[in-house]
Amino acid sequence: MLVYDAHGYLGSNPEFAKYGVPSPLGEYDWLKLMDKQGITGALVAPPGAGAKDDFRPDMELIAKAIKNHPGRFYGYTRVKPRKGKTATDEIRYWIQDRGFHAVKMNTTDDDYTLADRELIDPILETIQDLKVPVLIHTGDSHGETCSPNMVADLASDFRDVTFIIGHMGYPGNENELLKVMIKSKNTVTETASVFRRAVIQNILDGIGYDRVLMGSNEPYSPVGLAKSLFNEHMNSLTAKNRIAILGGNFMRVFGVNK
Repeated sequence: MLVYDAHGYLGSNPEFAKYGVPSPLGEYDWLKLMDKQGITGALVAPPGAGAKDDFRPDMELIAKAIKNHPGRFYGYTRVKPRKGKTATDEIRYWIQDRGFHAVKMNTTDDDYTLADRELIDPILETIQDLKVPVLIHTGDSHGETCSPNMVADLASDFRDVTFIIGHMGYPGNENELLKVMIKSKNTVTETASVFRRAVIQNILDGIGYDRVLMGSNEPYSPVGLAKSLFNEHMNSLTAKNRIAILGGNFMRVFGVNK
């Protein structure tokens, strides 16, 4: 079975020491994890929030991993929307010139809110032009700036963009998620750090099995745990359901051909 992690981190973060994880967590560290856990490939972002260096050192590490191990690594470029044209130029650079596959937006990176359309719309116009998905962090302590409902407002105006609702809005905004995904057909979600079977099952029951991606949040949460959740601890899933969630949906969303 092909298994893809839709949300992990590669790079440097001093917090990794708390988990006994090397910093930087590099390509060969990730390869060991993936090989041990039977993971085909991982979509990784720079770790941390609001990096003063705009995440460039970590994105260089990700670009190197993509180049050295095609089919094993896929990259998120992180963006600070307040940089205006510089931000959109950087998105184009990392996607077009360095082989990244998607954009990650986290409102704590640049102290903004998804409701600031003057700030957000140029970013999404660039993403739409590049024809790549965007993952938007939702939930937890800053959920007021990045709720699933806010993502739905963006998705209604950018219907050609695939919006990945990060972390299923959990914790705090997961109850919005089902209504949002029923309304906004150009949304998918991923399960990074969501280990509540009832939360995940509620979404699967409401929108089906083709719009949920397995995400881990490695190294903050173990990629092996994310995989085993679906393989061993959700008995409601058929073999076809597992194939879709663990890898098939990822391959469709990101155009992976095997």
